[in-house]
Amino acid sequence: MNETETNEDTNPEIEADLNELAKICCRSLAGESDAGMERSENLLKSLLMSGYVGKKNRSFQVDLENRVKEQCRDCAMHRGGALSSISEKLAKKFADLARWESRTPSDASPAKAANISSATDA
Repeated sequence: MNETETNEDTNPEIEADLNELAKICCRSLAGESDAGMERSENLLKSLLMSGYVGKKNRSFQVDLENRVKEQCRDCAMHRGGALSSISEKLAKKFADLARWESRTPSDASPAKAANISSATDA
């Protein structure tokens, strides 16, 4: 693989997760069942926990599409629209997960008493 730029800022976990997501995309482009798409959410969470979201000048969608094009060039070339659709869905899921994980308790509603006795002096 020609990923010299990509590998400089990542770690083995990020590389493995991105490669596995690319394999899932390739299978989907080849017309295989979407069973792997269920697994994609776990891979996205793993990417997030591995620190991928903190990388500068990175686009998840571009990174994923580049890997898919490397792994299954013919499918990716002939089904570019489908690839864009799949990678866009995964990028949105990833962004939603990143937003959810970065929320602090103060972002949510204020804390409330667990029961009446803790809310009052009774």
